[in-house]
Amino acid sequence: MSRKWWMGMVWVMGGSLAHAAGQSLPALEALARAFVQNELAAQGASFQLGRFDPALVVPACNAPRVAWAGEGQASGQVLVSCPDKGWSLRLPVTVVRKQMGLVTTRAVRAGEVLRAEDVRLAEVPNPALARNVLSQSEMAVGKVLRSGAPAGAWVRDFMVRAPLLVKANQRVRVLAEGDGFAVQSEGVAVGNAGEGEAVSVRMSSGRLVRGTVATDGSVKVVF
Repeated sequence: MSRKWWMGMVWVMGGSLAHAAGQSLPALEALARAFVQNELAAQGASFQLGRFDPALVVPACNAPRVAWAGEGQASGQVLVSCPDKGWSLRLPVTVVRKQMGLVTTRAVRAGEVLRAEDVRLAEVPNPALARNVLSQSEMAVGKVLRSGAPAGAWVRDFMVRAPLLVKANQRVRVLAEGDGFAVQSEGVAVGNAGEGEAVSVRMSSGRLVRGTVATDGSVKVVF
């Protein structure tokens, strides 16, 4: 909605707000509601707007202004003001945004690597169901499923893992770092791990160290 249209609406509505007995509070609420609807139109969010105290009396204003109070939408308040008359009022606003999550588009098996076409975003109808549900395709695409899932299943964080870069009994490069030193060596992985996961490595001396798998499959150990 253009600023000219919005300001024009404020002027038209504002003209109907002035009464000899003072400002029409229901009309101010309608103006605030129209403002919030315009602000949230592109977000697909719903909202609940508070009400003014019916006993409140303020001087009539021909051109009231409406804006978010404080830090924009995060403030949870709309500011209705009339600089000419020197008053400003606040209305509480509760914004309810749609919660989106990833669901599978087909039945997938344990061990499969998820592709972009295997998941899609869908609205989570019940907030109680949203726990651990991934909300962006980047969080799942390229990851491996720990267990199978039917089509239409919510994809949760514990259901996927990074592809294995290190496997048990594989020789790996070990980068050991500490205060003032850095040493590179080799060892044998004791278990399986993907990028960012921890794995134990047995060094040639027989010593067991534990580090984090890097993007290139090496293991970084920090002392």
